[in-house]
Amino acid sequence: MSDSVRMVAREENGVVSMKLVISHPNESGARKDEQGNLVPAHFLKTGIVQLNGAHLFDLQFGPSVSKDPFLQFRFNGKKGDVLNVTFTDSKNVRFSSEIVVL
Repeated sequence: MSDSVRMVAREENGVVSMKLVISHPNESGARKDEQGNLVPAHFLKTGIVQLNGAHLFDLQFGPSVSKDPFLQFRFNGKKGDVLNVTFTDSKNVRFSSEIVVL
Protein backbone atom coordinates (compact mmCIF):
# COMPACT_ATOMS: atom_id res chain seq x y z
CA MET A 1 0.00 0.00 0.00
CA SER A 2 2.85 2.41 -0.71
CA ASP A 3 0.45 4.71 -2.59
CA SER A 4 -1.48 5.21 0.68
CA VAL A 5 1.05 7.80 1.88
CA ARG A 6 2.15 10.82 -0.15
CA MET A 7 5.13 12.70 1.27
CA VAL A 8 7.45 15.58 0.53
CA ALA A 9 10.44 16.66 2.63
CA ARG A 10 12.66 19.69 2.00
CA GLU A 11 15.68 20.92 3.92
CA GLU A 12 16.49 24.57 4.53
CA ASN A 13 19.27 25.76 6.84
CA GLY A 14 19.56 22.36 8.54
CA VAL A 15 15.82 22.04 9.23
CA VAL A 16 13.70 19.54 7.32
CA SER A 17 10.03 20.36 6.75
CA MET A 18 7.99 17.24 6.02
CA LYS A 19 4.40 17.11 4.79
CA LEU A 20 2.37 13.96 4.27
CA VAL A 21 -1.15 12.88 3.39
CA ILE A 22 -2.37 9.45 4.44
CA SER A 23 -5.12 8.00 2.23
CA HIS A 24 -7.36 6.20 4.71
CA PRO A 25 -11.13 6.12 5.38
CA ASN A 26 -10.78 6.61 9.16
CA GLU A 27 -14.27 5.46 10.11
CA SER A 28 -15.04 5.89 13.82
CA GLY A 29 -17.68 3.16 14.02
CA ALA A 30 -20.32 5.72 15.07
CA ARG A 31 -21.49 6.88 11.62
CA LYS A 32 -24.52 5.30 9.97
CA ASP A 33 -24.85 4.51 6.28
CA GLU A 34 -27.87 5.39 4.10
CA GLN A 35 -29.80 2.33 5.38
CA GLY A 36 -29.21 3.29 9.03
CA ASN A 37 -26.59 0.61 9.70
CA LEU A 38 -23.44 1.49 11.61
CA VAL A 39 -20.35 1.69 9.40
CA PRO A 40 -17.69 -0.53 11.01
CA ALA A 41 -14.75 1.18 12.68
CA HIS A 42 -11.59 1.36 10.55
CA PHE A 43 -9.09 4.02 11.59
CA LEU A 44 -5.37 4.68 11.95
CA LYS A 45 -3.91 3.62 15.30
CA THR A 46 -0.14 4.14 15.23
CA GLY A 47 2.67 5.57 13.16
CA ILE A 48 6.46 5.39 13.32
CA VAL A 49 8.81 7.88 11.65
CA GLN A 50 12.43 6.88 11.03
CA LEU A 51 15.32 9.00 9.79
CA ASN A 52 18.15 7.06 8.11
CA GLY A 53 16.91 3.89 9.83
CA ALA A 54 16.92 5.44 13.33
CA HIS A 55 13.72 6.02 15.29
CA LEU A 56 12.68 9.70 15.11
CA PHE A 57 9.24 9.67 16.79
CA ASP A 58 5.95 7.78 17.24
CA LEU A 59 2.43 8.86 16.34
CA GLN A 60 -0.79 7.75 18.02
CA PHE A 61 -4.18 8.15 16.37
CA GLY A 62 -7.76 7.28 17.27
CA PRO A 63 -11.26 7.11 15.79
CA SER A 64 -11.72 10.89 15.75
CA VAL A 65 -9.04 11.51 13.06
CA SER A 66 -10.44 12.78 9.76
CA LYS A 67 -10.49 10.90 6.49
CA ASP A 68 -7.18 11.26 4.57
CA PRO A 69 -5.35 13.19 7.34
CA PHE A 70 -2.64 15.75 6.52
CA LEU A 71 0.39 15.97 8.83
CA GLN A 72 3.29 18.40 8.86
CA PHE A 73 6.36 18.47 11.08
CA ARG A 74 9.91 19.83 11.26
CA PHE A 75 13.16 18.39 12.57
CA ASN A 76 16.93 18.78 12.18
CA GLY A 77 18.28 17.03 9.09
CA LYS A 78 20.00 17.41 5.74
CA LYS A 79 19.51 16.83 2.03
CA GLY A 80 19.88 13.16 1.14
CA ASP A 81 18.51 11.87 4.47
CA VAL A 82 16.09 8.95 4.06
CA LEU A 83 12.70 9.18 5.80
CA ASN A 84 10.53 6.13 6.35
CA VAL A 85 7.00 6.16 7.79
CA THR A 86 5.00 3.11 8.83
CA PHE A 87 1.35 3.16 9.88
CA THR A 88 -0.93 0.50 11.39
CA ASP A 89 -4.72 0.72 11.40
CA SER A 90 -7.45 -0.80 13.56
CA LYS A 91 -7.63 -3.86 11.29
CA ASN A 92 -3.88 -4.41 11.83
CA VAL A 93 -3.13 -3.51 8.21
CA ARG A 94 0.38 -2.09 8.02
CA PHE A 95 1.66 0.18 5.26
CA SER A 96 4.74 2.31 4.79
CA SER A 97 6.47 4.75 2.49
CA GLU A 98 9.99 6.11 2.08
CA ILE A 99 11.45 9.29 0.56
CA VAL A 100 14.75 11.12 0.31
CA VAL A 101 14.98 14.69 1.67
CA LEU A 102 15.36 17.27 -1.11
